[in-house]
Amino acid sequence: MDRQFLEFWGNYLLNVAKGQKQMEEVTEWIRKGFSGFEEMNSLFRKIYGLDKTPQGTPDYFKAWKKAQVDFKKSFTDYLNLLGVVPLDVHLELVRKYEELKEKVASQEETIKHLRMLLAESQGANSAEVARHFDELIKKQSDQFQNLIEGFNKMFKKDSVRSEGEQE
Repeated sequence: MDRQFLEFWGNYLLNVAKGQKQMEEVTEWIRKGFSGFEEMNSLFRKIYGLDKTPQGTPDYFKAWKKAQVDFKKSFTDYLNLLGVVPLDVHLELVRKYEELKEKVASQEETIKHLRMLLAESQGANSAEVARHFDELIKKQSDQFQNLIEGFNKMFKKDSVRSEGEQE
């Protein structure tokens, strides 16, 4: 964290004891693009050295933007140290949670339906279906193993040819 950020927060936190309203104000101040609260603007300009540059000049604008970026990054780092999650990150996680909840509900309904169909199917008992399923898995596993072995043989032949060509 930069020195000005720490100095700013040191001074600010000393003033927090004067009232909880200030934390609400700093949040609003940041949300409004560092404007609206002249006391904080003045402290910010002083701590970040902006009071030494004439306002309205390109240098001032450039320094102001850099100070804002530095401050926002340090503010985010500070909130991370406190275990505070930014609202946009929280809302994104809530959205993902809701999507996953819907997906799970849909999958549970599908599983329930498939179990019901399996129980109702005539002439097919679950032990027989499981046996056929096991056979299918074994057959596919054997075929996959044969495919991998074929690839290994092919790569070994290519490897031997490449080594022979290099010599």
